[in-house]
Amino acid sequence: MISMMPVCCFLPRILTLCLVVNITLTLSGCSGSSGNNASGEPVSISGTIRYEDKEYSRSGFTGNTALKAVRYAVVDLVDYNDVVVASTLTDSQGDYHVTGAGINLRVRVLAETGQNVGARITIHDYDGNVYAVSRDVTGSGDLIVDVDVITDNDISGAFNMLDVFTAATEYITSFSTALLPAVNTYWAPKRSRYGTYFCPSRGKGGPCPQGKGIYILGGGSSGGDTDQYDDDVLYHEYGHYIESAINVHDSPGGIHYLTENDQDLRLAWSEGWGGFFPLAVKSWLQENNDSVLSIAEGLAPTYFVDTYGSGVGISIDMANPNPLFCPSRQDCFVYSSSEIAVIKVLNSLLSEFGMQAIWDVYANYMARGTSLPATLETFWDGWLQQRAPAADEMDTLKRIFSERLVFYQEDRFEADNTITALRKMSVCQQANCEGEKHYLFQGDLAVDKDLIAFDAKVGSTYRIETINLSNGADTYLRVLDANGSQVFDLSGQILANDDRPGTVYCGAFDNPCRIHNNDVMLSSVLSFAPSATDTYYVEVTTSLSKPAAAGRYGTYTLQITAE
Repeated sequence: MISMMPVCCFLPRILTLCLVVNITLTLSGCSGSSGNNASGEPVSISGTIRYEDKEYSRSGFTGNTALKAVRYAVVDLVDYNDVVVASTLTDSQGDYHVTGAGINLRVRVLAETGQNVGARITIHDYDGNVYAVSRDVTGSGDLIVDVDVITDNDISGAFNMLDVFTAATEYITSFSTALLPAVNTYWAPKRSRYGTYFCPSRGKGGPCPQGKGIYILGGGSSGGDTDQYDDDVLYHEYGHYIESAINVHDSPGGIHYLTENDQDLRLAWSEGWGGFFPLAVKSWLQENNDSVLSIAEGLAPTYFVDTYGSGVGISIDMANPNPLFCPSRQDCFVYSSSEIAVIKVLNSLLSEFGMQAIWDVYANYMARGTSLPATLETFWDGWLQQRAPAADEMDTLKRIFSERLVFYQEDRFEADNTITALRKMSVCQQANCEGEKHYLFQGDLAVDKDLIAFDAKVGSTYRIETINLSNGADTYLRVLDANGSQVFDLSGQILANDDRPGTVYCGAFDNPCRIHNNDVMLSSVLSFAPSATDTYYVEVTTSLSKPAAAGRYGTYTLQITAE
């Protein structure tokens, strides 16, 4: 018969919360009672384990739910001493079968998978206990026990997280043979002490009470933001877990916003990868196992939704973000210093070349083939090194990157980068003239050196500066004479400048203090009063003292103004 009843117990290192379940057979409390397998006769138990999942749309949870299989989870048959008599795993449909003998047996379903998924995935509380549901067994012989973990009960979120991370692991193993470390997740319902983030530290304490792992927000005792059913948020944090798993975790962390396009290049890549991963795995599930998805019909898998109560905190189509989100109401999702620009580039590459191509560069070059930090420009280098793309593929790459105003290509003045070049740049006669746009990039991935000739007259003073910096540019500026020799100022110092005076690195809300790759942050400026009327050259390179936040490439405008 079917019995509806609350069950609650706590086992050492296994945390079982109160919930109401539908179970075939008559059950009693967790500790067992006389008559529950008191004879120790063998039993053969079969059943299906399911959890109740929540559907979401771009506006948040729709109110629709569905019972889904708890896949590949550990199922133990334990006796009254908590000794495991037998153990098995549920299959892809949540079905299990276990046999054994003992006194006062219980079936215990852990929020933990076996290694057969590709990595052992476990959902813990903040003290490291594993969530589980446990049920007494009455009778002997062939028995059936079906368990439905429903959303009215706190523990259900643990099994949703287990399934989301299982799907993410299945996705990785569909194109990679890499050995993945354990996916340890820490969460407590109605607890808001810790937020949602991936902690790469192995040390325990502070915001990472159990050390390395994924921490998920459980909300406060009276409600508030929770993330255990926010699949996109969970996939995002799993993306950071993958960064750590293959050792491509260079991000400094800190506060960041989706509309920023002046981020530390390492942060932009890391958050971009984390934002790309949900749409990649959901697109794969849509084609291969759409029953696992929680998205409402018609919602594109590229949508990222982070709920807050009955509404949403974030709802954005990462493949087609609305410029109205931007402060200027114009497309701000540009440059390699924008996490959404990184997402869009990766998504376009996914559509054109597939995930295997992306992963090969990510895991083989970025993880093992270079000591450079993980940024979009390092990914570009890896693509060229790993794939040696033909002309048509290069054209596609340039188109995809250029759409986000990322220019890893030679500029139209590149052929002039010699002392003997005849082309000369016009000197502006007023402030704020247009100037020339240049890319610090060479086709052979070598350090670029831009040389721009101009005519200067004795008795005049010229303001030479780089402005409109983007894509992590950090310029170093100096003046050379007609023979290519360095020019000195009146005090005998080389006429050069790295960072213009008055540069301020930190904004009001930065924590920790960080460098913004904005249009003037790492720009250069100098004043030049020639000792003779002649042709001179401005030399612009990437600064050798650039901060880790900046890049080896970048875009800038050179402006020369007669003062």
